[in-house]
Amino acid sequence: MIEIVRHDAVTGGNPFGPAVPFTAVLDGAEVASGDILARSWIGDETGQLVNVRWTEGHDDAARLIVEAALAAAVPGGEANTATNADVHPDPAARIALFESLGFELWQEKEGFLWTDAGQELPEPDRVVLRTRDEIGAERFAAIFAESAAGTLDRVDADTVAKMGPAAWAGAFLAAVDDVWLVAETPDGEPVGFVGVDEFDPGVGSITHLTVLPGHRGRGYVDQLLRAANRRARELGFATMLSDSDTLNTPMHAALERNGHHAAATAWHKWMHRRKV
Repeated sequence: MIEIVRHDAVTGGNPFGPAVPFTAVLDGAEVASGDILARSWIGDETGQLVNVRWTEGHDDAARLIVEAALAAAVPGGEANTATNADVHPDPAARIALFESLGFELWQEKEGFLWTDAGQELPEPDRVVLRTRDEIGAERFAAIFAESAAGTLDRVDADTVAKMGPAAWAGAFLAAVDDVWLVAETPDGEPVGFVGVDEFDPGVGSITHLTVLPGHRGRGYVDQLLRAANRRARELGFATMLSDSDTLNTPMHAALERNGHHAAATAWHKWMHRRKV
């Protein structure tokens, strides 16, 4: 018989807040584990994240872990899960498990890999780049909040709708300590920004890239991607792994134009959610 053990909450070291861990034990051996975290995604204060891992052949134990995590969730809220083809050995089985427990797919993200092979990296030639420190934290937070309008990222759009643009921007910036670069026209008007941070040792990531609503469709995304590539090299990243909502086809085309290729990585994420 499988025994589900609930452990003491872990309160530090995770950007998604405190975690309540669980393990599934069968005949004295751990066959599955998981937890529920206080927040779902960076910048999202509105849902809880359910994780589960299990050894092959023990889907029943995984189901019990998820059920225990849902029972520990804050009633009336929302539970989220993530599946990644680059991380989980059998994503289809994982997705089937979540959907059998009432989770619904609400976002997919495609991964893109950029590699620094010593190639020439063009400079942005239509914008002036300034750091967050140069423009000031308060002004940057206002620019970040402005960027939420019309976003094609479903997680961001949903979170902004629940929290409001200013609160979303504040939560995101509190959780992420990126090297932020703001792109401005020569006369000082901001057109967008990009954040580059370490994902793994030697591997960077574009944490967030946005062209502000009034400047979209004018090629500024390519300027920001040029800036991201050059900043990755400056920071010593041999590669960058980033992802984008599968609905954001203009961003996908821009990433490919600037050397970030979906075919170079197995990274693909499915996000599911349900009410609790």
